[in-house]
Amino acid sequence: MNSLTEEIIDEDINEQQEIILKSVLANNISAMKISKILCEHSQNDILTTDMIVSGLIYRLMIPMNEDEQTKSIDEAESILYAESSDEEEIETVDEPFNEKRNIKYNSCNCDVCMQTRICLLNFKDFIPKDPLGDIVKNSIYETCEKYNLVL
Repeated sequence: MNSLTEEIIDEDINEQQEIILKSVLANNISAMKISKILCEHSQNDILTTDMIVSGLIYRLMIPMNEDEQTKSIDEAESILYAESSDEEEIETVDEPFNEKRNIKYNSCNCDVCMQTRICLLNFKDFIPKDPLGDIVKNSIYETCEKYNLVL
């Protein structure tokens, strides 16, 4: 192979990696928005591991509509291509995780909160549509295992 062909192949690989990275980031941005809604609709002012996991499960099982996709991809691009490296300080609270427990959820009856509860009930039987979905599902299981959360 000549160097021009190798260069073209490298560019194609880099472009594909960038598309995957943008997709994963956009998906996580959208999942965090769902987690924030779950937090706002609960009696808790702190975003918990349960809410984050629930947001990831919701986003895995409920596809984004076209408008949500566009907004999330735009946000992902702005993060990826940001000039500044000023990082926002995020305060975290370590949650104790001694014994296994079920994921906690709120009792709100809005569409997002009800769909989240349905997703939590059906997550074990959910079969992702693509290999990236399998990776996300497995990472959710690993996170739950780490924090002793039962799905």
